[in-house]
Formats: sequence, C-alpha cells, structure tokens
Amino acid sequence: MKFQKYMVVGILGLTMALGFSGCQSENQKNQDAYRKIGINSMAEGDYDKAVKSFQKALDTSLGKIGAEEIDICYYKAAAQFAKKDYDGAIETYTSLIDYDKENANAYYLRGSVYLDTDKKDKAFKDYKNAVKYAGREYEIYEGIYENLTNKGETEEAKNYLKKALDIKPKDGADYAEQGHVYYLLEDYTQAKSSLDRAIDKDDKTALLYLAEVYNATDQQEQGQALLESYVKENAKDSEALNTLGMMQMKDGNYEDALKYFQMGLKNKDAVNKQELMKNEIAAYEYSGDFSSAWDVVQQYVSLYPDDEAAQREYIFLKNRQNTDAGSDAESTDSSDEGQNSTGNSSTDDSSAQSDTTNDSSTGDSSAENRSAQSDSTGDNTAGDSSSQDTGN
Repeated sequence: MKFQKYMVVGILGLTMALGFSGCQSENQKNQDAYRKIGINSMAEGDYDKAVKSFQKALDTSLGKIGAEEIDICYYKAAAQFAKKDYDGAIETYTSLIDYDKENANAYYLRGSVYLDTDKKDKAFKDYKNAVKYAGREYEIYEGIYENLTNKGETEEAKNYLKKALDIKPKDGADYAEQGHVYYLLEDYTQAKSSLDRAIDKDDKTALLYLAEVYNATDQQEQGQALLESYVKENAKDSEALNTLGMMQMKDGNYEDALKYFQMGLKNKDAVNKQELMKNEIAAYEYSGDFSSAWDVVQQYVSLYPDDEAAQREYIFLKNRQNTDAGSDAESTDSSDEGQNSTGNSSTDDSSAQSDTTNDSSTGDSSAENRSAQSDSTGDNTAGDSSSQDTGN
C-alpha cells in the first residue's frame, strides 16, 4: 500500500480538549520523546513498541487536539497496519475522519487498508471521498492509481488518475505533477510538454519526472544526465538515487549502482528504504559479492519479515554461504594434507642426508671421502623419493 511521504504515521485518542497550562511544557517534552521512540521503533521493525509509544505520546496531550496529535495519529495507524492490526488501523483512520469529515488523506489511507483486506466496496467508497476532498493533492490520485494497479484494477486505476487532469495547473509544481500523471498514463508527448513548462517555471522535481519519460522512450543517456543534475541539488532524494542505481544496474555497472543505493540508504528519512535495500542485495549478487549480499539480506528480513521473496533469497544466500564455507574448509584440508606430505618428505630426506653426512664426517676429508659422500647423498635422495612414490 502506498502512503504519502508526509504521512508515514499514528493515532489520536480523539477527545476534545480541556485547557491545561501548568504542565504543558513538560507534557510537550514527554510527547516529543514518545513520538521519537515510536518512529525509531518503526525503523527497527518493532511495530508493537511503536504503537505503544505513539499511544503514550497521545496520552500526554491532555485531551488537546492539534497538528502534532494528528501527526502522531497517522504514525500510529501506519504502525498498526505494519503489524497487521488492520482493524486497529481502520479504527484510527476512522477517528481522524470523525474529527474532520473532509480529511482526504484519512479517507485515502483507510480506503487503502480496506483494499488490502479485500473489502473493495468500502475501499472504492473511501477513494471516492478522498478524491472529492483532495483539492490539488496529486499524490492522492497517484496513490490510488498505484494501489488499484497493484490489485489488478487497471482500468479503474486509470479512471482515477485521469480525474487529476481536471486540475488546472497554477504553477511549476502543478505542471510537474500533471506531467507525471501523463507519464503514468503512458502519454509521453503530453508528459514532456507539461514537464517542459514546469522546468521553464524552475521546478526541480520536473527534472526527475522528465528523466523517467526519457527512460521510458529509450533515451537513457538524456535521462541519466538529467537525474545526475537533479541529484546534485537534491542529494537526499532517495527515489532519484534509486532510479540512478537501477539505470546503472541495467548497464551492468554494479559498483556505481551500489554507490547510488547506499547514498539513498544514508538518508534516514528515505521513504523507499525497503526498495533500496532490495536493490542493494541484487547489485551485490550480480557483482558476485554474495558475502555482502548475505549481510544485507539478514538485515532486510529482520525489518521486513513478511516479504516472501526476500525469505527465499535469504535461504538461497544462506545455503550459498554454507556451500562456500564447506569449499573453503575442504580446500584448507587439502592444503594441510599437502603440507604434511611435503613435510614428511623433507624430514625423511633430511634424516637420510644427515645420516650420510655423519658417516662421511667420520672419515678423512680426502677427495675419495667427499666423492663417497656425494654418491651416498644422491642414493639416499633417490631412495626417499622412491619410497614416497610407493607409499612406504
């Protein structure tokens, strides 16, 4: 399910406020602290702790309802959804709707939970209200389109997306979003036209969208140049970095791909962390670095345990590690056997040579004795080699 970038989030015990003043400052500190704990817990995949922390943050509000409480509500609902407490998430979004009957985001998000739980009639009803109150929020239209497409509702998805084209652009940002809508509808000519107008109005996001159009129309070089230009001014845009990484992957430049994926992952607020990690694993595998891929996949499955494809990849890489470890051990054993065999040969040779030398040292240092020592040493060496060949 797609959530907007600005609403990754939690719940509201929506009771209207009584005015409290004396403990307000201390309560605010506690609320901020619990909110931070909740966000960190979500990042670590501990959704139970996240929900409890967000609720504690709300409990400190003393009945006050403001922007911070609503923000925490969105966080709590997102954590509930992540831990598969779908009824809890629906209840949270319903509370937000009860508080504000024209809350397009809450309708959209509740509708998305309904869609994920196969309650399509309720989902479509919420999506209808979301669009009704969305105003100029293109992301809601695009989110509905993506969610419905993922569920196989392609035509219905396009119908929602086309409604966004009824919005008359007012500025560069509007033209950029309009161009992106045309791109999603695969009308690349209109997409480029709108995006060019957005760029003329100095909208930087349009560069990212135009790069996608170039890539879709087999103009990768132009697309990559635009993205690189965009990233220079938007170094924390993890989605742009991911797109650049994927382009490098397509060209077989796995080291460069890894560089972009890892740049994106350094951004703590990356909205596409899961996708970046998944692509990082793939890049390591394609480059033949299965050990690093194994390190990342272990982190990935701890954060996203419900990803079945990742679980299969985990098993593959684990077996690969075990196989490689077994091969290394076998190689080491073979090496040790070789060293032992060589060592025994040297010992036998040294012993034989030592015996011969001792024998010769008891005699005169005449040419005859030196000749005898030489012959004897040669015989012993040959004899030792013969003994090793026959296994004696």
